[in-house]
Amino acid sequence: MADKSFIIYPEKTHHFWWFFAGILLIPLLGAGIYIIYKKLRELSSITYKITDQQITGIDHNITDTIELADIHSIDIYKRWIDKKFNIGTLYINTDSRSLKMLGIKNPDNLSSMIMTAAEAERLRLAEISKINKPQPVVPPGNLDRLDYLTGLWQQGLISDDDFKKERKHFEN
Repeated sequence: MADKSFIIYPEKTHHFWWFFAGILLIPLLGAGIYIIYKKLRELSSITYKITDQQITGIDHNITDTIELADIHSIDIYKRWIDKKFNIGTLYINTDSRSLKMLGIKNPDNLSSMIMTAAEAERLRLAEISKINKPQPVVPPGNLDRLDYLTGLWQQGLISDDDFKKERKHFEN
């Protein structure tokens, strides 16, 4: 089965105020150019890879992975300017931690897709555990024990007297 995945990058409009401040500060000894350069470099190092089993956030050299089956909720945070551009920040929550996805376009659609995929992954894992569940061991019955005893007697491993004595236990 091929790995289904896609990569999402944060929207630059999420950092609107940084770019706005950078443009305003360009006349001040080029400080604005430096601010814009740093913000663009920072945004280019952030990626989010979503597969059919996990979500991986890569920010500079830090990688954080969350399994889809562990996700129990997604919170969406939108500032007033984010609402204008239809972007937001997703907080993907598990029992023990969360993953923050900055500047995501159409966060409502993406969060519903992730929750649907998480439910499908939980169902897939439940089916696999049912298939791989070991069958309960049934203790041998009296007929099985008598067959075993007969086999030992036929092979000559037990005497006729021992066979007759043990067979009486199974004739009840």
